[in-house]
Amino acid sequence: MKLEVQDGILRGLPLAVLITIMVQGAGAIWWVSAQARDNNFIEQRVEKLEASAGKAGEVEGAVLQRLARIEERLGAQSAALERIERKVGN
Repeated sequence: MKLEVQDGILRGLPLAVLITIMVQGAGAIWWVSAQARDNNFIEQRVEKLEASAGKAGEVEGAVLQRLARIEERLGAQSAALERIERKVGN
């Protein structure tokens, strides 16, 4: 098979080979764009998860503070109940 270049066009290659190269090139472009889209989706998802993790930390702090207040109230209520039981018992 003899290849010649005439007027900027490669002559002598079978049409099937040229079509195959074009299809493979198009497939490669499609694959790269799909990878870029998936990468963007994953980056956005990670950003959302990081933001929600930060909010969860804030909520956890508020819950711990509230729990500490409830424990203090429970202790005070227990002391008051013991005093009442002592008075009733006498």
